[in-house]
Amino acid sequence: MYWPNLRSSVEKQLVEPTTVLDVNFVKDVSKVIKCLGHPDRLRIVELLQSTPMKVKDIQAMVGLTQAVTSQHLRQMYHLGILRSTREGQNVIYSMGSPLVLRMLHCLEETQNMLKEDLR
Repeated sequence: MYWPNLRSSVEKQLVEPTTVLDVNFVKDVSKVIKCLGHPDRLRIVELLQSTPMKVKDIQAMVGLTQAVTSQHLRQMYHLGILRSTREGQNVIYSMGSPLVLRMLHCLEETQNMLKEDLR
């Protein structure tokens, strides 16, 4: 009689994995990660982590056309990664997500760790 209960318990553990991350959190974060999977978007958020910037300044720093820069900014704005304000004819973007700031910090730490390992 003991073995059927043990088997049922083991099967339950295999079928119902225990996870720490909330399902909705994982869905939301995966959208952000997918968006930041583009190298130009990562460069943009890295620029904006320290100071808000006008679209024209972001464009010049990243080296993209105004249209492409605006598309990237719009996508990140709609996901809440960035915030925007308008000053006259200028749109100024800033970081809107503490999650992305933390992700950037983790990327910097990982890069530094890898550089240390190569020495």
